[in-house]
This record gives sequence, C-alpha cells and structure tokens, in this order.
Amino acid sequence: MRESVDLLAVLADDLNAAAVRVCRLAYAILDGTLIPIDRVADQKSYYSGKHKRHGMNVQVLADPASRLVWASPAMPGAVHDLTAAELSA
Repeated sequence: MRESVDLLAVLADDLNAAAVRVCRLAYAILDGTLIPIDRVADQKSYYSGKHKRHGMNVQVLADPASRLVWASPAMPGAVHDLTAAELSA
C-alpha cells in the first residue's frame, strides 16, 4: 500500500508546483481518503474512528477533470483530514 501511495506521490507535482498549477485553475478539489490496511503492531494511531477500520490517510489535490495534481505522504488513519492537509503544507 505504501509503495502505491509513494508511486502516486512521485508522479504528481510537489506541493509548490501544485500550488502554482492550481492558481491557474477555476477551482481545485482537495479531499482525503482512507486506504484500508491490515492491523499493525501499533494499532491505535492507524484506527479511524470515522470509518471504524485501520487505514492510512492520504490527501489528494485534483483539477476539475479529476486529474491528480498532488498527493500527500500517507499518514496514520487517526489523523483528521484537516490536520493531515496542514501537516502536508
């Protein structure tokens, strides 16, 4: 799972380039998603109370055509979307 997220992050712009690109758009979409994972040794930080499962939180910035502009590093599922976005900036 982490390899997939890392691959997406490599293919996407870095945050500064993404910000420049987004400024030229009419609007952009920022959303977080929980990628389900198996339980890990340190379970508490990876458990999402909202989704009632273990996972990794990834923030994604997309253009109006739903093309990937930027993806954040994967964070534990217990991290709130707003906090994850702030930590990625």
